[in-house]
Amino acid sequence: MALVVARVTVAQAATIINIIIAFLQYTVGLSLIALFIYFLPPINPAVAWNVIGRKLHSSLWPTLLRSDTLKGAGGRVALFSMLSFVTTILVAVSGVIMPLGLSDGLDMCAPVRTVSATFVQDTSPLGLATSPRLDYLYGRICGAFSMVVCPGGAVNTTVIPQVIVDKFNSTPYGPFSMQFRRYYNGTSGRNWTTSVPIVATTQSLILRTGIFAVGGLVVDFDNPGVGLWNHTLPVNLKRGATWAEDLIWLEPVSACTDTNLTIDYTLQNHNDVIQVNDFNLTDRGGFYNLTHDYPILDRDGQNNLDLQHHAYKGAVLSNFYTMMKLNLTRNASYAGRVSPLSWTKTNFFPGKSQPIPLLYLGQITTPDNITVTRSDVQTACEGYGGQDIANISNVAVKCAMFLGPPQRTDGGDERVPADGSTWTQRMFTCAGSTRARMQRVEFSYNGTRELGAINIRRSNINTPVLWGMEKADLKITDVDLLWGRVADGSESDSDLWTVRSDVFYVPAGSADVWGLTTGGLPSVMPGITWAQISGVVGVSQVVDYSGLSNYALLHKYQELMQADPTNGVKQIRALMWTDVMANNLVGTASRTELQVTEHVPSVAYDLRYAIPALLLCIIWLPAVLSAVFVLLTGLLKISYLKYLLAHTSAGRIALGDSALRPMNMSVMQTTSKARGDEVEWADGPGRTPVWMEAAGEHDYEQKGIFSAVSTRDQY
Repeated sequence: MALVVARVTVAQAATIINIIIAFLQYTVGLSLIALFIYFLPPINPAVAWNVIGRKLHSSLWPTLLRSDTLKGAGGRVALFSMLSFVTTILVAVSGVIMPLGLSDGLDMCAPVRTVSATFVQDTSPLGLATSPRLDYLYGRICGAFSMVVCPGGAVNTTVIPQVIVDKFNSTPYGPFSMQFRRYYNGTSGRNWTTSVPIVATTQSLILRTGIFAVGGLVVDFDNPGVGLWNHTLPVNLKRGATWAEDLIWLEPVSACTDTNLTIDYTLQNHNDVIQVNDFNLTDRGGFYNLTHDYPILDRDGQNNLDLQHHAYKGAVLSNFYTMMKLNLTRNASYAGRVSPLSWTKTNFFPGKSQPIPLLYLGQITTPDNITVTRSDVQTACEGYGGQDIANISNVAVKCAMFLGPPQRTDGGDERVPADGSTWTQRMFTCAGSTRARMQRVEFSYNGTRELGAINIRRSNINTPVLWGMEKADLKITDVDLLWGRVADGSESDSDLWTVRSDVFYVPAGSADVWGLTTGGLPSVMPGITWAQISGVVGVSQVVDYSGLSNYALLHKYQELMQADPTNGVKQIRALMWTDVMANNLVGTASRTELQVTEHVPSVAYDLRYAIPALLLCIIWLPAVLSAVFVLLTGLLKISYLKYLLAHTSAGRIALGDSALRPMNMSVMQTTSKARGDEVEWADGPGRTPVWMEAAGEHDYEQKGIFSAVSTRDQY
């Protein structure tokens, strides 16, 4: 059974309880003394009067009734009586006020210890749609048009040789520590069973911010990327814990170049669907200010990957061939020159954010009778083609043109499209790649074993690690080579290309060329993702990222573009990439034990409420230290205290057995006249000096070791 009181904190409740207890303490004491005196017979033994006097004078009645004024009692008596009264008040006030300063403090961390950890199910739509892990089949098919022997000698099978599996399982950060989130177990068109990904969007997360956990991953939308983590949490920790794990982190790296061309149009007779058929291509410097120098790329991607050069080369080639397609020259164009276009020429409708081909006006035949296709410009921008040899230096780069979100140019509200409103969309060429790195990820939870209850932070591990990739003499279009972090002992392995670095750029494979895979290698998912958001795949099952049917997403795009157009479009692509990866990849490496610092409770205190107690301590500390000093040094004897208590008792004084003696014996004859008036008695007989007689025959009669002279003589 419990009493529940609303709108009261624990500190306030403690204060109320202290007030009640203090009230009960003082009122019970006063009441019992009053009843004691009421029932007291008029005649009692002298020893009883000793007890009666002690009880009566130790209660609050003398203070309340102001009996026996301190006037004329002497400075020392007045001082110590006042200090006693002040400390009594401070004790009462401190007991009432001090609890108000109490509050729950932050959870503190106990020393590190090892605890058990178990898997926690993701109950979100994304987690519920995740396929079971036990049925997953890793596999690989080599050869785009005809079968070739896979690395390790595998032929006529999708099974990856165990020797290769062992090389990449030397650490928990390889290709076999990840799987497709959803998959289809089938023959993959070659009658060899493997798990083929079902690439789709189960639950779009792109509007979220911050870093959080989902089934199999840690996802960061502030600094886009995903970490592979099979979510295991500590067990039997009531208040939770904090711990850190090293995760392999995959993140999009991208660079975009403004083509200095825009798509401009005026809305007219559009209803719920904005589909612009006719529009203008406006020269903002992309034609008339186009460079004459052909851009050059560095092919050593692991050591010198410069995506800005890739994006710039794509922009230069796209603008050059588009200008040629429009029969324009640099000298014939100028700032603001418009070229009327329609969707029949470009195969896209403006009015939404979208990827478009680098040669969006189609292939072109040069004056030298050379046909330039979209694939040619794509290869030139990316720096490799399907017929190049797959190796660690041929980093996967995906180039695409990106049409930025619509921005209104007539000053009207972008939330209210209207007839006659004018709009523009900027055109960018972008080059994207995937970077793997190790991250130190710190997890903290409050004891609730749910993914949504976890707080996450991450930081770089600035120590270079060894990355490895299969070594094979195969074309990029024919194979997806395995890659990942490997053990340090693999650095001299002749079957691996290795590089020691804090980052690793994912090399190109057949999935980067075709935008899909027919095998069960989840390490190709970064390339498939770039293909999805770059418009390479003809029919995509991922969510519509254009913002056309999602105003919140469109508004987010517009804010990013207004803050910084070039970095804004790069951030938009990174958010898309992260969302697709989160929906289609999971980490599988599990831990059964974790090194954690358990959370323990703490109490916070507001020192303002301790002021009465501090004042009390100012009196208490010197008083206690002085008392201990005089007692330990013998300046004051305990026996003398006992002697004084005995001879100041009411019974002894009444019988004349007290050692108290008046300095003037004649005053005893006049005391009866002032017996009924306290003030008169205090001003008269009460001022008579009284001394404690000590004959000196007994040691207990001496005040201390320096008290050989009698008190009477000192007075």
